[in-house]
Amino acid sequence: MSWKRAFVILICAVLAPLVFIHIFDSINVSLQGMELSLGLQLAEKGSTTIHLPPIGVLKAYTHSSPITLKIVLQNVDIDVIKAIIDSIHDKNELISLIKEDALNAIKILAAKTLLLSISGTFFAAFVLRLKKRDFICCTIISIALVIIILSWTFLSYNVTAFDKPEYFGTLRAAPWLIDIWNKGISQINVLREQLKSMSEGISMVFSRMDSVASTEESMVRVLHVSDIHNNPAAFDFMEQIVQNFNVDFIIDTGDITDYGTYLEDMVIKNLSNLQVKYIFVAGNHDSPNTLEMLEAIDNVIVLDGEMINVKGINVLGFSDARSKTLSIDSSDDMDNLRLKFAIREKLYNLEEKPDILAVHDPQASAALTGFVPIILNGHVHSASLKEENRSLVINAGSSGAAGIRGIQSKADIPYSAVLLYFKSYEALQKPQFFAADIIKISNFKAGFQVERIFFDQEDEA
Repeated sequence: MSWKRAFVILICAVLAPLVFIHIFDSINVSLQGMELSLGLQLAEKGSTTIHLPPIGVLKAYTHSSPITLKIVLQNVDIDVIKAIIDSIHDKNELISLIKEDALNAIKILAAKTLLLSISGTFFAAFVLRLKKRDFICCTIISIALVIIILSWTFLSYNVTAFDKPEYFGTLRAAPWLIDIWNKGISQINVLREQLKSMSEGISMVFSRMDSVASTEESMVRVLHVSDIHNNPAAFDFMEQIVQNFNVDFIIDTGDITDYGTYLEDMVIKNLSNLQVKYIFVAGNHDSPNTLEMLEAIDNVIVLDGEMINVKGINVLGFSDARSKTLSIDSSDDMDNLRLKFAIREKLYNLEEKPDILAVHDPQASAALTGFVPIILNGHVHSASLKEENRSLVINAGSSGAAGIRGIQSKADIPYSAVLLYFKSYEALQKPQFFAADIIKISNFKAGFQVERIFFDQEDEA
């Protein structure tokens, strides 16, 4: 065989089929509420890449063949996904649910790969005017080559490679997406039941404490929560407190999500189950998309530089500077300085003094003690209550135990919230702050902690 004929056969049997596969080998599939694009491309090292617009790319070196399996999430039916999550109990059940559809998609992709290899050979043979015998030979070689590559990929494929994936884009800071899978959805369900049981225990404790908290005056109860970070169990926690302790309204000081994407919409929708007003101030993990989703919920009020009066209590709220961007980093010193000036200017221009100032990052309100009676913060995931310069500074900690990452942390980050009590009766022109309960539920230990602190502010202007 001459070198020229060998080169022509190489083009028709190997190069042309591989080029066709690299350019055209993709299919669209529907998989349990998700519309995906699956494709094969040539690569120096075998890998699987999962593209999740807009949060980034997940990559794992899953096989040894020089092929990249590219998976692109194109659309998500949130209602279908939510129904699936609500109906399944463990990871194995989820795998069996999608296994049949996934195998069918792989078979279709393999069939298309074979057809593309034949098409590539035919195209090259036509252009190079290959003889019939050589064309048949090239076709056999190209089919054999594809079968070898597909078999090589299948036999060497290692799913456990996703235990140590690489992250690109915003997803680089989001290992919780994979951690949820590894932990198993069953653990989330068990956690929610455990949390519900403990919350009912808190209700019993509070019923015994009511004789201390209740006076002849009526009470206004305000629940301060923060840093839920996508943990669905936090909504069960809040709902129990709202129902059992007659909460009048809730103030959330931000970070209800991790990345503020549409994929987190199903978690946010839980707020509609709370039968009270929900005042929200955005944190650095939230985004313009988060606020758009929240504003669409009837009982939610988003504050950013505005003051609202609920049950006679004036609440002024400012969103974190990073919530106006796609960045999830903490606000820097300049961001917080600008926010301090904006808050001070607002306070000087208000005709009526706010009773509560809600700001996500404590650094943004650190120099504002003395201007407002009560300042509510989050961000640091540690509940605290302190008096400073005639202001009470309260941090709710993390009402979602820092989210999925907190569940998997070796440190015990508790679910926490603070319940504020205000006296309300005719002798007072407005409700008077009276007491606060710091509620903590451990992630690791079976039990909870409730600390009640009383205050006398009647003499304060």
